[in-house]
Amino acid sequence: MTKDNNVITSADLVAQSIDFVEQFSDNVNTLLTAMGRVRLHPMANGSVIKTYKTDVTEAANRTVDEGETIPLTKVTRAVDKTYELLLTDKIRKVTSFEAIQRDGFSQAVTYTDSKILSIAQKNAKKDFFDTLNSKSTTNTKGEGLQMAISTGLGKLTGLFEDVDNVGTVIAYANPDDVYAYLGGTQITTQNTFGMKYLQNFLNVDVVFLTTAIPAGKVVMTVNNNINFYYVDMRGDAGRTFGMQVDQSGLIGMKHSQVDESLTYQSVATGGWLMLPERTDGIVTATITAPKVPTGTDPSKKA
Repeated sequence: MTKDNNVITSADLVAQSIDFVEQFSDNVNTLLTAMGRVRLHPMANGSVIKTYKTDVTEAANRTVDEGETIPLTKVTRAVDKTYELLLTDKIRKVTSFEAIQRDGFSQAVTYTDSKILSIAQKNAKKDFFDTLNSKSTTNTKGEGLQMAISTGLGKLTGLFEDVDNVGTVIAYANPDDVYAYLGGTQITTQNTFGMKYLQNFLNVDVVFLTTAIPAGKVVMTVNNNINFYYVDMRGDAGRTFGMQVDQSGLIGMKHSQVDESLTYQSVATGGWLMLPERTDGIVTATITAPKVPTGTDPSKKA
């Protein structure tokens, strides 16, 4: 019997799901690699995750007389915020009969899946950028982008001075500030997880360009201060619903026909939290305008 190549089989549905899962996982791993090998933590739905801040109270006197009691230095590791890791993302989109007829199966469904992928990636980054913009970070400032980054590096070095193997220095900046600094200079950027990034820029290992950071701010930390937590989609629940997953279990995906509406359904689900371990291990540098010398008129050029 001659096979009709236009017939969509169950194997096609599984292959489409596998492609989506692998693409999402590859994008996550590319992002974390660009950040310097951020740690992945598969966890159960409902797990509680805490971020911390460190308070140090120095001893009143470091030098004491012979036989006298040595005063204490108090180091307190206090909980800053508590998060619950949940299956927050249940995303469903459909591709119509008409779209498949017009564009073909692969093209029509790939377009639908690309929208789901974009939503999932955006949601996976949301809590991280909310934390980067929180008031719990260590603050500094500098005139112009270069000085803001330099003072930020100084603060960051102090925060992790006694920590071994802090890893890669990462900065997050608004694209307007970076391109205003560069002017007409040509640079090479790379792209991952919906963000452009620069490597080895102004003494920073990696600089991500994102509008999630307000203009006039640069946020900096180190990769060993970042953790990527996610609901592990491997196991009975995923298998019960026929979800396709890869060996990491970062996301589950299923494609199926819906005869009642003549549509083709794409369903993805997962839960992710990318968080710093120490919120005070994040430095926020404010970019200030250069000071105008006293007695000069900035509107008049020499």
